[in-house]
Amino acid sequence: MFSKKTLLATILGCSIALGSLVTVHAESGNSPLQSTMQAYLITVSEDGKEMAQATNEVEPGQVVEYRMEYKNAGKTPLKGIAVTGPVPSSTQYMDNTALTQADADFTVSIDGGKTFENEPVKRLVVNEQGKKVEKIIPPSEYTHVRWMLKQPLSTGDTQLFTYRTLVK
Repeated sequence: MFSKKTLLATILGCSIALGSLVTVHAESGNSPLQSTMQAYLITVSEDGKEMAQATNEVEPGQVVEYRMEYKNAGKTPLKGIAVTGPVPSSTQYMDNTALTQADADFTVSIDGGKTFENEPVKRLVVNEQGKKVEKIIPPSEYTHVRWMLKQPLSTGDTQLFTYRTLVK
């Protein structure tokens, strides 16, 4: 089981990383972008309804949803925003759970956030017969997810970005 401190440190680290990444990619000198990030434990009630509860503690086998909210508190639209969410090493990304209503391109990283590419991530590998074959890298190997906004974030607008992980 993660300690309360460990999960809080992970969330704080993610928030700091997200804030700095967005600031770097926003085409504005002093970015007025405000961001928050919160982890939610996702459970299913007896009647089959999904419930989300803010959490600081998780256990193996549980599903955590990360919610990142970005607001343009400035006086001009912000262009070129990249929103990046890390997948903590004690978790694995759950396929097809990255959501936003923003008009954005979604990419993933398998190398610690150094490079990003479209899904499915493919690599050429040598199989048991010595032939090069294309292998699809499973979502469980993703280290980061990223949205690149296609449109400027207008003054006063807020966008929500979510994704889920399974605790190992």
